[in-house]
Amino acid sequence: MQNIPKIKVGIVAVSRDCFPESLSVNRRKALVAAYEKKYGKENIYECPVCIVESEIHMKQALADVEKAGCNALAVYLGNFGPEISETMLAKEFSEKVGGAVMFFAMRRNARICCTPFCPSPAPCMRSNT
Repeated sequence: MQNIPKIKVGIVAVSRDCFPESLSVNRRKALVAAYEKKYGKENIYECPVCIVESEIHMKQALADVEKAGCNALAVYLGNFGPEISETMLAKEFSEKVGGAVMFFAMRRNARICCTPFCPSPAPCMRSNT
């Protein structure tokens, strides 16, 4: 008998508007690609909405992960984060879905990518490193 819960975690990236949104989006994509390569696609969902200091984006991301059937949420702080929107996302997800929420970020000097702004755990998509 296995007593392991079935989890589908939604990955949502957040960014401040003083950074290009593409930095957070590309970091999220690299993170999800690395996960899927190692563990498969079954238990992870990449939310296409990047929250950029907006409650509107937060509502869109919440609706998207709910629609995808996620019962856990991981908020990726791609370029720091808009504290109010990401906190509201965690609160509303917990209230509506009842699932766990985790915030996480990468260490700046742990990067494997070819730009100083990409601390991705995955090998760089633009070089052979």
